[in-house]
Amino acid sequence: MDRKIKLKIYTPNKDIVYKALKMEIDSAPYKKTSTIFENNEDSLYLQISSNDLSALRGTFNSYMNWLKIIMENLDE
Repeated sequence: MDRKIKLKIYTPNKDIVYKALKMEIDSAPYKKTSTIFENNEDSLYLQISSNDLSALRGTFNSYMNWLKIIMENLDE
């Protein structure tokens, strides 16, 4: 069974967040998950898919930690 996590991310700095997080997603060594990351008109769209629930959770946690760091640095 393929499991998915889908997120829409709204931020006034979406182009900056997209570039920073896209770089991490593109270089991630995750073999058990697949990720779609898009910069839409009003938001960012992130979808992570996997058959392995632990891998899905781990990938999600990694991306959320990167997102948190990026957003915190933009607030300064």
